[in-house]
Amino acid sequence: MSIIQENACALNAQLDRCQQQFARPEKLLYTGDVPSPHVRHIQNIAESVSVTSKTQPLLSPSRLAELLSDPALSFSAPTAETWTDDAAHYLWLVAAKAAVQASGLVMNVLLDYTLQLHEETYYWNEVMGSVWYSGLYAAQTSPVRIWHWTKDIYHVQNSHGAQASISRSIAARWARFHQIARQSMRGMSEYPFRLNLSSPVRLCRSEIRQKRDILLSMMDIHTSSLGLLMEGWRSFQAKNFVDIDSTGGRRQWHDAVNRTVVLTEAILQQMASRSDTIEFEQRVFATLEQDTASLQMQSDLTSNQPRRLIQRLTYILREQLPKHEASMSAFVSDHGRPSRLTRYWLPVLTAAMSSSATLRLLLRRQGEIIQWVVNIGATIVDFGSNWVVEPIHKLVGTIRHNEKSEIAIMSKNSLVADRASLERMVIDFVRDHPDSDQSYLAGEDTTAIANAVKEGDLTPVLRAYERDLRSPFVGTVRGDLIRALLIQIQKTKVDVEIAISGINALLKSQELVFGFVGLTPGIMVSYATLRWIVGLFGNRRGLQRGKRRHELRRGLRNVTRVLTSAPLSDKVISHKDSGRLIYEAEALLQQVKGVLGAMQYREFREDIQDLLDVEKGVDRQLRVVERIRWAHFH
Repeated sequence: MSIIQENACALNAQLDRCQQQFARPEKLLYTGDVPSPHVRHIQNIAESVSVTSKTQPLLSPSRLAELLSDPALSFSAPTAETWTDDAAHYLWLVAAKAAVQASGLVMNVLLDYTLQLHEETYYWNEVMGSVWYSGLYAAQTSPVRIWHWTKDIYHVQNSHGAQASISRSIAARWARFHQIARQSMRGMSEYPFRLNLSSPVRLCRSEIRQKRDILLSMMDIHTSSLGLLMEGWRSFQAKNFVDIDSTGGRRQWHDAVNRTVVLTEAILQQMASRSDTIEFEQRVFATLEQDTASLQMQSDLTSNQPRRLIQRLTYILREQLPKHEASMSAFVSDHGRPSRLTRYWLPVLTAAMSSSATLRLLLRRQGEIIQWVVNIGATIVDFGSNWVVEPIHKLVGTIRHNEKSEIAIMSKNSLVADRASLERMVIDFVRDHPDSDQSYLAGEDTTAIANAVKEGDLTPVLRAYERDLRSPFVGTVRGDLIRALLIQIQKTKVDVEIAISGINALLKSQELVFGFVGLTPGIMVSYATLRWIVGLFGNRRGLQRGKRRHELRRGLRNVTRVLTSAPLSDKVISHKDSGRLIYEAEALLQQVKGVLGAMQYREFREDIQDLLDVEKGVDRQLRVVERIRWAHFH
C-alpha cells in the first residue's frame, strides 16, 4: 500500500540517520576499532530488512521471518561478541527496522481487509436499499433456509422421542416427515425457533442488517488498529532521541522499538476476541502497559531485549499474522455476500431447464439463422466496400486528378457536337431559302452565320418560321415549317447542354468537397459501430473515468465527514477515526491513479501526507481537504 510504504520508508530514513550518528567517522578514528565479522553480518541483516524505496514493496512475511531467524540474531550467538556496544546497537537497529517491516505488513493486511469489509458492507447496503434486491436475496438463499428449517424440525422431534418410531422404508419416512412438519406448524410456539412464512423478505432484511452491523463492528476494530499502529510509528519520528549517544535518548529509542513490537502483537492477539472498539482499545493498552512494565523490570536491556523482540516479531510473522488472515477470510465468508453458487444458482438452473427448448428452437430454424448470419455478414462487407473503401479510392483519385474519378453529369464533347450540328442546320437552311434574309445573301458569309448561331441568334430561321405560320398547311407540305421547328428543338437542346455544362464546371470546382461528403456517412457509421463495440466489450474507460470522478468526490465527502463528526481529544481525532482516515486516503490514492497525470499525482500524494498528519489538528486537516478539492477536482 502506498501510504504505508511511504511512512515505512520515512521511518527507515530516520533509523539510518541514527545509525550514521552512531558510526560517525570521528568515533572510529578515536577508538580505532574495526567491526568484527559478527557485527558486519548483523549490519548486512539490517540492510536486508531496510525499506530503501517508496516504490519497492515490503518484504514478504516468510522472507522477513527467514532473515530474523539468522543465528547471529539468536541467543546462541558468540557471547564475547554479543556484549560489545556495536553488536548491541546493531541488534537494536535490526529490531527497529524489522519492527517497521512487520508492523507495515500487519497494516497492509488490516488495510486490505478493511477495504474488503467496506465492499461487503456496501453490498449489504445495496441489498437493503431495494425491496427487489431483498426479495432476490430471499429467493437466492431459500434452499439453504429450507434445509436449515428441515434440520431444526428433525432435531426438535428427535428431542421428543420421535426418532424411534421412524420406519426403515422410504415411503414410511416421507410420511413420518410430513406428519412431523404438520405437528411442528401446529405447535410452533412451543419451540425455540419461529418461521414467519408471511414475511420472508422481512426476515431476510433482519438477517442482512445483522450481518452488516457485524461487518461494521469488525471494520471499526481494523481502523482502530490502523490508527494505533500509525501512532506507534510516530514515536520513531520524535526528535528527542536523535542523539543516541545520550543515555536518555537511547532509552527512549529502545522504548519506541519495544512499544511498536508489543503493540503489533497485542493488536493481533486482541482482535480475535471480536469485542467492540472501546473494549478492544482498552485491552490493547492494558497489554501494552503490562508488557512494558515487565520489560522495565529486566536488567539485560542492552543485549537480550532486542533478541527477545526479534523472536516476538518472528512469532508474529509465522503464527499470528497467518492465523489472523485465515480467521478474517472465514469471517468475511460467513458475514459477507453469499457465494457465487448461492447468487447464481437460480439463473443457471433456469438456463439449464430451458436449454433443451432453446436447442430445439435453434435446430428447427437452423437454416434461417444461418441465412441471417450470412446476410448480416454480406451487408457488412458490402457496406464497407461501397461506402468506405470505394469512396476513399475516389477521394484519392480526386486528389491526384485522376480523370476516371472526376465528377461529370454530361460527356465532354456533347456540347461541341450539338452546337456544330446546329450551325450546319442553320447554314443549310439559309442557303436553301435565300429569300429569308437578304443580309446573308450578299456574300453568303457562313462564318457570320456560324458566329450568330454561337451567340444564340437564329433570326433567319425564326423569320422563315414566322412566315410559314401564316400558312401552316402550305409550310407543312413544303417541309419548311417542320424544318424550322426541328432547328429550334436542336437550339433548345444546345441551351440545356450549356446550362448543364455550367453546373458540371461548378461540380468540378467542388469535387474534393463532394468526395469528403460522400465518404463522411460511411466513416461516421463505422466509427460509431467501433465505439459501440469497444464500449461493449472493452474496458469502458470513459465510463470508468466518470465513475472514478464520482468515487473521488464521494471519498472526499467521507474524509470531511470523518474530520467534522469525530470526537476530539486535545483537537486530535481518535485512533479509530485516524485509521478510517488512512483507509479513505488509501482508497483515494487507488482511484486517482487513472485520472491525474504524473505531476498531479505526486502533488496529490503530498496533500494526502499532510492530511494524515493528525498531530497538526483537525482545523489544518480540513484546510488540506479544501486545498485538495480546489486544486485537483475543480
